[in-house]
Amino acid sequence: MTTRAPSNRLSGIQMGRGAAALLVVLYHTGRSMALPQYAGAIPFHGMFNFGHAGVDFFFVLSGFVIHYVHHGDIGAPAALWRYLRRRLTRIYPIYWVVTALVVLLAVLRPGGAALPEPWHLLTSVLLLPEQVEPVLGVAWTLVHEMMFYALFALAIISRRLGAVLLAVWVALILAGGVAAATAPASAFSTLLAGNASLRVLTAPINLEFLLGIAVAHVTLRYRLPRPLLLTVLATLAFAAAGLAEDAGLLTMAGQMSDLLFGVSSVVIVAGLAAAERQGKLRISPAAVFLGDASYSLYLIHTVVIGLTVRVMATLGIVRLLPLGVVFALAALTALVSGIVLHVLIERRLLRWLAPARRAGR
Repeated sequence: MTTRAPSNRLSGIQMGRGAAALLVVLYHTGRSMALPQYAGAIPFHGMFNFGHAGVDFFFVLSGFVIHYVHHGDIGAPAALWRYLRRRLTRIYPIYWVVTALVVLLAVLRPGGAALPEPWHLLTSVLLLPEQVEPVLGVAWTLVHEMMFYALFALAIISRRLGAVLLAVWVALILAGGVAAATAPASAFSTLLAGNASLRVLTAPINLEFLLGIAVAHVTLRYRLPRPLLLTVLATLAFAAAGLAEDAGLLTMAGQMSDLLFGVSSVVIVAGLAAAERQGKLRISPAAVFLGDASYSLYLIHTVVIGLTVRVMATLGIVRLLPLGVVFALAALTALVSGIVLHVLIERRLLRWLAPARRAGR
């Protein structure tokens, strides 16, 4: 962190994106190793069990980025098609590549495997809500992302409509949370359980998109004092919440831990953005590159971790090496695979789609 001229390119946000992706990788590495057919245990005393909180950071960050980039499009219907082109070309192409890989691996697996049901495959490819996870399991977050994009698109069509929908969305999320906490067997809870779209729409984690929008709104209009100090303190709070969850003091992915991770993420994003806009932050190119590769890494990491741990278990390597080394090898293999996917495929797809993306700026 050093002083430099103010910049509108928020490289600090990219750094945060990369760090969040690494947390999720470490979390899923531990989960894979804990399976009884592999190691049956998690090394390092499960210190990365809180890595699922990287998703909370991603959701806050997504809300921030969408509003930061497209706030000028709100209430401007002519900008709708540009917005949709940019969002869809960013999410779908590389996601389809990894989903196709997952289907291929399932078919080639020893003993064979049935293809997903046509409707399930279609909803997975389009990232539509369904009762079960998409073919690529981690894409459940992208289902929420696409719903958020759709609601933001309505705000572009009409500012007033967007404000009304925002209020209704918050009310539905709060109603769903209250119903789940106070009356799990209520009619409203039953309705949510039976309707995939409503369940996705009313999930409490969606509030983090809205918190990200609020951060972008504040960042664009006000000068945040001492942003680096706020970033450091919020990062420490995020880590403290993670350690508390690992120690069993907080329920894993419970309401309190989600609240702490969400609020900490809000302050981290606000601090990073404000520090860079004020010229108080410089990020290394390596950290920015990791952020650029984070989407590919997020999509491919569970596939690679599963294959890596399975191969090491089959060859007996899991029994020969310390668990910490096996953990590091699996996580490193996923990291390298994500970077390779980004460099060889994702960047080329984005360059090929560049005319559409430029039209969407």
